Amino acid sequence: MPDSLARVRIVDDDPDMLKSWEFLLSSAGYLVSAYGSAKEFLDNDDPSIPGCLVLDIRMPEISGLELQEVLNEERNPLPIIFCSAHASIDMCVSALKHGAIDFMEKPVDADRLILAIENACALNRKNSDKVRDRRKILEKFNTLTTREQEVAFALADGISNREAGQKLGITEKTVQIHRGSLCRKMSIRSQVEIANLVKIVLEER
Repeated sequence: MPDSLARVRIVDDDPDMLKSWEFLLSSAGYLVSAYGSAKEFLDNDDPSIPGCLVLDIRMPEISGLELQEVLNEERNPLPIIFCSAHASIDMCVSALKHGAIDFMEKPVDADRLILAIENACALNRKNSDKVRDRRKILEKFNTLTTREQEVAFALADGISNREAGQKLGITEKTVQIHRGSLCRKMSIRSQVEIANLVKIVLEER
């Protein structure tokens, strides 16, 4: 069942293909945006809108694989479904290796395409929720005092309170106080959870 908030982006330099897929997916209940080139997509698409991307491989100026590379560099979360009538095995392997969730040969089976889009939109929704949760954790971590953050980073290395104190130039008792405070604020308890917290913070910064 189509996600009412999801938008399927189609990028293909064949106008007839764009019209055909736009009609097919609109009839299936999806919101659709059709782009005749990768540049048109990059200039006009809003990455904050959930959904997925149906992408041709061979296009002038910017190919599908080059667009995928750009989106990966921008950390764009849209799952990509590649469709191509002229793709080599190396192209397919490269696309999947760099995160594409499916690769189909044209002419594409309509039922298979719709199923892939349904799975892609579900994956995007799940990943978007995860990104949102991680950003909330980062925002909450940034409310900690400087010393609480320093204690968190020190303890994330797996060292004891005493060793963390020596590393930071404070007493073990002071480390314990700041550790208790940051754990209460972040709703965590163990040193493993502190390490996981710091890992998320470093990944999101």
